[in-house]
Formats: sequence, structure tokens, C-alpha cells
Amino acid sequence: MRTTTALAAVSVLALGAVVPAVAGAQDEPATSLSPLDAPRRVLDTRDGASTADGEFVGGGPTEPDTTIELPIAGRVGVPETAGAVALNLTAVNAEQEGFVTAFPCGEDRPNASNLNVGDGGTIAGGAFVRVGDAGQICLYTSAVTHLVVDVAGHFPDDGVDALDAPQRLLDTREASATADGQFERIGQREAGSTLELDVAGRAGLPDPTPPVVLTVTVDALDDPGYVTVFPCDDQRPTASSLNHAAGQTIANTSVSRVDDQGRICLYTSADTHLIVDAAATLPPSTYATLEQPRRLLDTRASDSTVDGEFSGNGLRPQRSTLELDVAGRAGIPDHAGAVLLNVTAVEARTAGFATVHPAGVDRPTASNLNVAEGDTVANSVVTRLGSGGAVCLHADASAHYVVDVVGWFPGTPAATSDEACPSPPLFPTYRMVALYGTDASDQLGALGEQTPEEAADRLREVMQPWEQASDRPVLGTFELIATIATAAPGDDGLYRSVSPSDRVQRYLDVARQHGFYLVLDIQPGRSDFLTEVQRYEEFLREPDVGVALDPEWRMGPDEVPGQLVGQVSAAEVNDVARYLADIVADEGLPQKLLIVHQFQDRMITDRDQLIAPPELAVNIHMDGFGTREMKLETYSVTRIDPPFSNGFKLFYDEDIDIFGAADVLEFDPVPDFVSYQ
Repeated sequence: MRTTTALAAVSVLALGAVVPAVAGAQDEPATSLSPLDAPRRVLDTRDGASTADGEFVGGGPTEPDTTIELPIAGRVGVPETAGAVALNLTAVNAEQEGFVTAFPCGEDRPNASNLNVGDGGTIAGGAFVRVGDAGQICLYTSAVTHLVVDVAGHFPDDGVDALDAPQRLLDTREASATADGQFERIGQREAGSTLELDVAGRAGLPDPTPPVVLTVTVDALDDPGYVTVFPCDDQRPTASSLNHAAGQTIANTSVSRVDDQGRICLYTSADTHLIVDAAATLPPSTYATLEQPRRLLDTRASDSTVDGEFSGNGLRPQRSTLELDVAGRAGIPDHAGAVLLNVTAVEARTAGFATVHPAGVDRPTASNLNVAEGDTVANSVVTRLGSGGAVCLHADASAHYVVDVVGWFPGTPAATSDEACPSPPLFPTYRMVALYGTDASDQLGALGEQTPEEAADRLREVMQPWEQASDRPVLGTFELIATIATAAPGDDGLYRSVSPSDRVQRYLDVARQHGFYLVLDIQPGRSDFLTEVQRYEEFLREPDVGVALDPEWRMGPDEVPGQLVGQVSAAEVNDVARYLADIVADEGLPQKLLIVHQFQDRMITDRDQLIAPPELAVNIHMDGFGTREMKLETYSVTRIDPPFSNGFKLFYDEDIDIFGAADVLEFDPVPDFVSYQ
């Protein structure tokens, strides 16, 4: 890596949100992107970081007004003959406001930017950059910032038709100028307005114009909002091309079809100034586009996806991974090798990043999207398809996620295994904090003392001290008593009541809205655990539903719940464990939680015979109440060594001097699962 103060640059395609390039049928592309099996990191200026080949690591943040010359051809699978590359650029922890521009080394740097950063900000953006002299790309930074670059694939020489330099087509600000004097100084755009911008035949663009690559910049005023770029002869899509906060200056780039009159439209949801630069056009041989973007995923409660699948999955917890089917949906053929996606993190609950990669491939050291708490951020992603035509979406940041597919590239999918998307184990990835109970009775735990919606708000408050003190992300959990032991025998004489499906579904729906996990607690009465667990199989085939077994309420043939403490054999628990492990394997699910409650040694007979299949996180949960000394003594009896994990219950009413979060986090061992009753 060489740093120089010589300012040189460009023909660059910065790829942000994308709208359709061709509104109709189109021959399949012949000259196309060659995607890597997974994104590969080629630059990270942070000390202690890593890249795919161990080169260009560290060195500290860039100085203002400097250019990095980064070799790209001949590295990490990019051939020496590559004409352009698909990149994701990230500015990390900028120390002042500024911008980053990527361009081919050996050319003059244009008056354009790929990323705009604020003081302390971290932001990512996609870019197609033509490879310059000696197989290098140049990265100019106007601010002190760390830089991270990931490469997703490469194009041949004729894959991108770049202009000699980006040309300004619109600038609404005063004292501004465009390449031809048109659409300059026209004043801020009002909220809810749509601007029709002439493109064809301007500033070196051909007429008619193929799909055009535009860098769109907002200079926002008082309100947050978004901008959508689309062909004027199409209905405005629901996708956004650029999201901005109040007062923010931010850039992103769209690939848009130009309509028959040579125009594109720009819709603004808030008052803002707009700047638009044209960087290049994409020949029809490069990729095949859909008639309009198609939604493949929307984790919010909605039916907005193209086929109703992957809709309403719920807020994604931190460090979770979702496998998303792509090929065979929304007009993407089964033989597609790669796709162009628009990925949006919506109202992030935590700061972090998201990474998209082919299914069946290990998650790379790369990111596609960076968000701060509360942000809504969109970025376009070029990704190869993997096992079964699917991709993995790893959410380091807890947020809702929306994925739209815009176009596809022919080719061979990544060489993959048949494994599901890699998901981390529940423990020690998370510490789980739960409310226990059911709304079947307000006497059966804290969870049932209010509606499920109100319980979610209460749980969020309960989680706060744990989030402040814990050394890992806290995963909120509803522990719903699904099968409830009863004092009366009932019609079948089994002394238990089974929850209807709609009750379980209601709690699952609310849990997903908040990014929580759902545990179904089983009090079997005179039935057995496996029989009762199997009643809820439709829910247990979901990735975010686990099971808790409560031996206190496991009765013998002549026993009545509440008259004595029940018990269960290790063999019966193991039957449930094997059943759940088979479901996880069959469905390709992430690790599933299995809790066994205990507060007396006798409650689990032959406990040393318990099994812990890798598909499960098996947790022995201390379920006794009393003074602090009594609870610690009971915990010393129930505690268990790996591969099992430990749990601890706190009782609002029965505990004397209830432990706080900071107290419990000093236990040895520290419980992985903590519940409140």
C-alpha cells in the first residue's frame, strides 16, 4: 500500500440502491460479472485487523487529503486482466466530516464522492471501480478515517462503459454548476415532490441511454427522509435509494433505467438539496434486470414480499444469521450465478453491521452495511448465490431487514457444502433474559401479568441493567407456560391444560416484533414430556422457538400436581433432546434451546446420563426461591459443567432481597439463561 498526496482519479461506479435497468424482457447477458465465492477483504487500516491474503493491514487512519494506491488485480481471486471490480467501501470511525472517492489509479480524481462521513461516523457503500494503472485502484480521503475495502467480484474490460469522468447533471444548491448548465441552482426539493431529470444526450451520455449509474447526494435540511430514483414512466417503487438523517450530507448511487423520453425521476420524502452525478452506463451484456425490483425479505410484520415468503420474520437479534432463498423466486432463474440486491437495515436497535454471502460458504471477514443505533441505512450488494440458490444474511446489528432483488448475473453458483448458513451457538454468543408465565392466569408468573405487547415493553426494561453490565449481547426471551399442570384431572385425567395454537402464535408474533426468543414451558401433569412437546411441533420447526421441561410438574400415575414435587428421568429428557435435535437437522435450523428446570437433586434422576446434542443448547435452570443464601446453596446443587449450560430464576414476590443483574454476573459459573417469575 502506497500513500501519496498527488490527487489523481477516475471512472467509478458507486453502487447504492438500484432500480430496474430494463422494463421488459431482455436477452440473457453474455459478458458479465465473475463473482468471488464470497467477499474478500483487501484493505483494513485498523491495527489488529485482517485481510484475505494478509496484505494491506494496519497502518492507522488515513491523513486528510491523501490517496491510497491499492493493488487489486492478481489478489484474492481477481485476475490480472480484470477491467473493473465490484467493491464495498467502508469508512470507519471518521474523526471529522469528509468524503472518500474511489477511482482508477492513473486518472484525474473527479469532483465526486462514494462515501460522505460525519465526525465519529462509520458508513459503507458499494462501488464498481475500473481498475487503473498497474492493476490498482486509488482511494482518496478528505478526512482522518480508517478504510476497509472488500471485493465481491470482477468484470471484463467491456463490462462497464465509464465516462471519462463523472458528469454533474443536477445541483439544486445556490452557487452551483452542472456539466451543461441545465438543472442547476433550482432550489431545494420540497417534501413529497418528484423531480423529472433529463439524462439522455447530456454530458457525453448517449441517446438513447442504456441503464445509467448515478451518484445521488442529499444535503438534508431539518428532517430525516429518503430519496427514490426510478424511471419516470414507471410507478415509484417502495424501495428507497438513499436514507438520510436530519441535517445529514450523504451519498449513495443508483443504477436506473432511463425512460423513452430520456428521463429519470427523483422522489424526496423530506425537504432537501439534491446533487446527481452520472458516472457510467451498463451495457445490456453486463447483467439481466427484472422489470422492477422484487422484495425477497421483509422482517417487519407485513405481506410485502413477492411470494409471501420470508415476510414478518421479526426483528433480527444481534449476531443472528438468516438463510434467504433467491433463485427460483421473483423471476431469478435457477441457473443464476449471482444477483444484485438492495439490502436495508431499518431502525437498528444496536450499532453494528450486516454481511451477505453465499449459503454453504463460511461467513467471510467482510461487511456490506454499517449502521448506528436508530439508523435506517440501505446499500446495494453484489453476491454470488450458494447452496440451493440461497444467500446468508448475517446481522451483527439487531434491526429489521429488507432485501430487494434488482437483477442477476449468469454463471456458476459458488462451490458450497450442503450445510445451512453458519449460525453461532446460543451460548456463549448471548445471555438470555426472560419473563416467565402465561396470560392464561396472572398468578402464573410475570409474563402473564399484562398483555403480550405490554410484556414486551416490560421485558425491554428488565433487560436494560443486563445490557449495561453483560459482556455479551442480551437476547430477550418469553418463557411461555404452554402446557399447564392443573389440580383437576380434566376430561382425559392427565391433570394438565394444553394451550391453543393461537395463544402460542400471539406470543411468537410479539416476540418477533421485538427480536425476542420464545421458549415453550411444559408442565405435563400425568402425561409425559415428549408427548406434550410434540403437540407444538409446528412452532418447534421455527428457528426462534425452544423448549423448557419443568419436572416439578411431572407426575406419576397416582400423583396430583401441587401435592408433591415431581421428577423426570434422564432417559425421558434425552428422548426430547433427540426429537428436537432431529428437527434442527431436518429443517437446517440454528441451535435450539432446551431447558430443564431443577431445584432439588432428586428432580432429575440419573442426571449424569443426560445428553447434549450439538444441535441443542441444553440448560439446567435453577428454579428455587428464598433468601440469597438459600438460592446460592441450591445453585451449587444444580450447577453443571460444559457442554451443558446453567440457568437461574429470580422471583419478584418469593425471593427475599432479590439479586440484581450485577450480582448474578458475579456468580461462578455465570448463568447463561436468567428468568423472572
